[in-house]
Amino acid sequence: MRLPVRPLPPLPAITPHLTLLLLAASGAMAQTRPLRAPDVRYEPSTTIQTVAMLRLANVTKNDVVYDLGCGDGRLVIMAAKEFGARGVGVDIDPVRIRESLTNARQAGVEGRVRFRTQDLYDTDIREATVVMLYLWPDMNLKLRPKLWKDLRVGARVVSNAHGMGDWKPDKHILADGANLYLWYITAALKKATP
Repeated sequence: MRLPVRPLPPLPAITPHLTLLLLAASGAMAQTRPLRAPDVRYEPSTTIQTVAMLRLANVTKNDVVYDLGCGDGRLVIMAAKEFGARGVGVDIDPVRIRESLTNARQAGVEGRVRFRTQDLYDTDIREATVVMLYLWPDMNLKLRPKLWKDLRVGARVVSNAHGMGDWKPDKHILADGANLYLWYITAALKKATP
């Protein structure tokens, strides 16, 4: 006995929104473990520290804020939601990136922020006008030449808790028990970078 052959229902139209969802889902499923062990344990900035970092950098709607080691995405999400900026969060741990995507969706800013599962040392940061860090001092020092080389003159770098060795901050404040440091990328720094 032959069963009747039924035609398959038509596939939904592939819209740009559906394409992005499919790409995000396939990337999230494909990446389940960090690229390598994270250099620091996950320790998010407090809400007060996050707001203070964004204010210290004088973030506006014209900025592209990168958070290297973004954790759950709170910094770039707040930059988008409260300051109107665009943001890019980078973390080596795909679990953190999945949390970031969920948090961005819940905050209604998924169109203004992107998240990448990448090694922060390999990330292309050239479009950034602001770079946020909450890393260890040795990581800051390792990143320093990349910041000087890749960022444009006038870009700002803010670090929670840790300085940059002999690179003196342009501004230093306390927020919720943490030292926050601000540096500007200058032509002299760029000229001195090999």
